[in-house]
Amino acid sequence: MILELLLFTFLGIALGTLTGLIPGLHVNTIALLLLGLATAINPYCLAVVIIAMAIAHTIWNFIPSILLGAPEGDTALSVLPGHKMFLEGRGMEAIYLTVIGGVGVILLSLVLLPLLIQVIPFFYQNIHTYIHWVLIIIALVIIFSEPGVRKKAYAFMCFMLAGILGFMVLNSFTLPSHVMFFPLFTGLFGLSTLIISLNRKTSVPEQDMGFPRTEKRLVLSGTIKALFSGVLVGTLPGVGASQATILTQQITRRKDHREFLISIGGINTVVALFSLISLYTIFRPRSGAAVAVQQVMTSFGLNELILLTAVALIATGVSSILLLKSVRRIISMLQGINYSKLTIGIIIFLIVLTYLFTRHMGLLVLFASTSIGLLAPLFGVKRSNSMGVLMLPLIIFYMGI
Repeated sequence: MILELLLFTFLGIALGTLTGLIPGLHVNTIALLLLGLATAINPYCLAVVIIAMAIAHTIWNFIPSILLGAPEGDTALSVLPGHKMFLEGRGMEAIYLTVIGGVGVILLSLVLLPLLIQVIPFFYQNIHTYIHWVLIIIALVIIFSEPGVRKKAYAFMCFMLAGILGFMVLNSFTLPSHVMFFPLFTGLFGLSTLIISLNRKTSVPEQDMGFPRTEKRLVLSGTIKALFSGVLVGTLPGVGASQATILTQQITRRKDHREFLISIGGINTVVALFSLISLYTIFRPRSGAAVAVQQVMTSFGLNELILLTAVALIATGVSSILLLKSVRRIISMLQGINYSKLTIGIIIFLIVLTYLFTRHMGLLVLFASTSIGLLAPLFGVKRSNSMGVLMLPLIIFYMGI
């Protein structure tokens, strides 16, 4: 049985690597397909595949986000600092920092697991009815962090335009939300970034292929932020990795991009683990993978939590090692390529993927979100204001408007 579970763990890692590297191919899509095999496969093995895939995905999906500027919702905020570091010749460092965050927060979560099992139910019972106020506070923190009245007004406009677009898309289309997120986030954070870099005639510089020495204080600070964010995401409905990242970064206001990448790398990974803890403690799955696990398993007790936590640890370790072994070759393939041609190729690739996944309506969303995504850099305000695309619809939903 143990050997069988290990084999399914490695199968999940392989699937998560695939979904992480291909923009638009979401874990939830594969999880839905795997649910069709529920009657033919041992439910424990199927749950192991799903969780290993979800964890591996969070490690690998920074490759297209940082190196190509093609984000998903959970990696959208990594595009600017990560892609900027890549264009400065520090792509290896950017990827390495996200891996440090993922590994660090998983290890810290395992040490604190008994405490987290007690904290999450307490936190949920005392704050879940105030979710809309939490989101409003996060939104105000984002907007009012801009200097000067004019930039605050620009930030508010970017937030509202992205939010209105998000509300329209998430309430007007028959396609699942995780499918429509692809054109939304690709336009707001991906295509807009690529268009600006294309306009500036950027070139890919020589990349530093060594792994950098990272200060312990940055690793510890970024990991603690990721853990705190994981508690938020794991307990509060509607709060995702991106919103939690914004809140923790604004609380400390540290400007170091390295700590930011450690933090968002950790948040992206720990959310997958905390969704299991939430399923066990408050019976609320907080991710598509956890929902799939809930549907597969007839019961979810402490033994199941321990099993899938062990799977998450294995998937994190194996995926991190494979990524760090592969990243030099991936970056080497990008070096020597004309960046303008590469950028144009990526833009065409993303447009084609959008059409394949979402057809004509997805293209319409892509072009609209790209137009809004260009506003933040043109006005000189932070791109995180465009996270209104998720936050405003959630605020409206939880206020019951």
